Amino acid sequence: MAPIIVHNTHIYIRELPSEIDSLLPQCSAEIIEQLNSISSPRRKREIIARHLIIKDIWGESVNITHDENGAPLLCGVDGYISISHSATEIAVAYNPLHNIGIDIENWREQIIKVKSRFLSPQEMNIYTTPQLMLKAWTLKEAIYKVAQSPGISLANDIMLPLAPNETIAKVNTCDGIRDIQTHEIISTPSRCVTLAFPLLKTT
Repeated sequence: MAPIIVHNTHIYIRELPSEIDSLLPQCSAEIIEQLNSISSPRRKREIIARHLIIKDIWGESVNITHDENGAPLLCGVDGYISISHSATEIAVAYNPLHNIGIDIENWREQIIKVKSRFLSPQEMNIYTTPQLMLKAWTLKEAIYKVAQSPGISLANDIMLPLAPNETIAKVNTCDGIRDIQTHEIISTPSRCVTLAFPLLKTT
């Protein structure tokens, strides 16, 4: 499984398995125990897909834990990881040096109905088409993960570029306003994958 590489970040995208029974022999006892405690078929598919990606990259010795806010942490290798799921796929991003955020999403009509929850009034005048709204959704979600500041408002504290082709966003955290670099990995009317990371200072 070859990664997409952007700014020293390795991004792995895989379809969620349609069924899980044939994949169970590839899962550790810990994963099996976790699956047995979950009733949602989709959640089971997500866990198995994540486990298989981690296993393919690093082998059996590396696991995922979570911090107090639920963000994923690598256990067994240095670096930073971000994970996102759509209804059909999983995206895993890894960077050895700095925090990152990844988001993957398919177009849904529901996004139009909830746009006021994640877009400011000014942004709603800019991100007007379904494709731009889908892009804005993934931008906000990826930036939220990078910010590591629970409780911030998607609509008010994450400020998208005022031109959709620009790549620098801002986020208002408890430590002040930070610049965030964004990158479109995939952007189509039906599917979007967005990467975000702190704006790297050049010398």
